[in-house]
Amino acid sequence: MADAIVRLEERNIRADELLTAFQEERNDLLRQISRSQNVMADALRDIAQTLRRPGDRPHPSPAAELTPRQLLANWKAKNLVVTDDIHTVAAYLAPALLHGGATYRVEEIATRTGLSPERVHDCLEMLFEQGCVRPAGRTPDGTPVCVLP
Repeated sequence: MADAIVRLEERNIRADELLTAFQEERNDLLRQISRSQNVMADALRDIAQTLRRPGDRPHPSPAAELTPRQLLANWKAKNLVVTDDIHTVAAYLAPALLHGGATYRVEEIATRTGLSPERVHDCLEMLFEQGCVRPAGRTPDGTPVCVLP
């Protein structure tokens, strides 16, 4: 009976040692993951800080000095904004365009302007064709990004 108890006790000691080794390995992995996440967070913070400093960009846009009203007046003077609907969509986009780019879904513009989504789409196409704005990709959720040319 004593031999069985000793063997069980030895088995328990080995199991405890294995468990301790696994826990130490897990803790090491968790520390590595934490360090990696901290490095990624620092990098993302640096990127965000760089994007927030428009003055550090090599060639600031002359459009940054315009007001939305002046931008629309310039387009109108050049006969680029043709109809009231197009002017309405352009007026909605202008403030965001002057601050780096407009990221609005067609449905959102339609809701804000009272136009149908189809009409908003047509107005955006006309703004692209007239050279008022140009596409600059999409956001991660698929929303188109429009910028000044």
